[in-house]
Amino acid sequence: MSLVTVGSGRCWQYSHNVGMRQTIGQGFSQPIGAAVGKDGAVYVASRGNPRITKATLDHEFIMEIGRGEFTYLTAVALDEDDNVYTSDEWLHRIIIFDRDGNLIKTWGETGEGEGQLHGPSGLAFDADDNIVIVNSLSSRIQTFTKDGKYLSGFGVKGNGEGELDMPWGIAIDNQGDIYVADWNNHRVQKYSPNGTHLRSFGSGEPAGVALDGSTPYIHATVGNIGVSPNSLNHPTGVAVDGDGDVYVVDWMNERVVIFNSDAYPVACLRGDAHDLSKWAQATVDANPDMAMARRRVKNPEIQNYFRMPVACLFDQSTNRLIVCDTQMCRLQIYVKDKNYLEPQLNL
Repeated sequence: MSLVTVGSGRCWQYSHNVGMRQTIGQGFSQPIGAAVGKDGAVYVASRGNPRITKATLDHEFIMEIGRGEFTYLTAVALDEDDNVYTSDEWLHRIIIFDRDGNLIKTWGETGEGEGQLHGPSGLAFDADDNIVIVNSLSSRIQTFTKDGKYLSGFGVKGNGEGELDMPWGIAIDNQGDIYVADWNNHRVQKYSPNGTHLRSFGSGEPAGVALDGSTPYIHATVGNIGVSPNSLNHPTGVAVDGDGDVYVVDWMNERVVIFNSDAYPVACLRGDAHDLSKWAQATVDANPDMAMARRRVKNPEIQNYFRMPVACLFDQSTNRLIVCDTQMCRLQIYVKDKNYLEPQLNL
């Protein structure tokens, strides 16, 4: 079964999902970030039972990384050598492993000043292999060398153009421009590498996802969705593809809104996981009671949807969007077709 979301000459086709709820080993526990290595392996950061899970998108579990090293894990990113960089907002530090899971180094000085960390969240590497870090609690974006030497920073707390309020996720496009999920201002902001504000995505005015403006938890089916795609509600994640399309994880509205480079919304993804992952299916097949419980679900469509997603990334090498479906403990994967043509109605 293929599920396609269409928008302005391109489409995003649901491919499959990977993962299941698991506190150890094969599976995830509230995945809040992911990164893809040069060999295609995916590194998934779990917030609950904090650890990095290394696996493939073909459902091969490889290993766990960092169990016991984290308190509140917030993000994962890879440098050009596929070393694994992670942020911990409670410990106010960056914790680094090699691709085989060996601890290399930790760094970070707690504080509000230049070069200090206060609630680090999103991570991204620029073209020079320097790491750009979102300092969520001080509403600041800072760039460091991989070894932790402070290079530059920008951002002040506020709700004006270019100002930030508890930002979370971050992405860098092919031109080096920086995109920040401005969580408490209900928008994504785009900056030049030196911190000049370039554009905002989203109206900055939040709205509940249901037709009556209520929280996302009460809606039963996609037919209940009525909020404008331009009304983001505490966005947490952002990604950019090679064509300039911008993907925003609209956390409280439980969706991914896709904007073009001019900040016009062209499509929304609500989640399409009509199938179980191979890991989850094996568990259900081994447990008849679990299979019976699934058959008793009154509105099975609900299980397709994202539930409080936190992050996404776009893998340009495979043209795939990967969404961390956090409360469902899985990754939902879409393939972008940028040459999509609508079929004629008379065919």
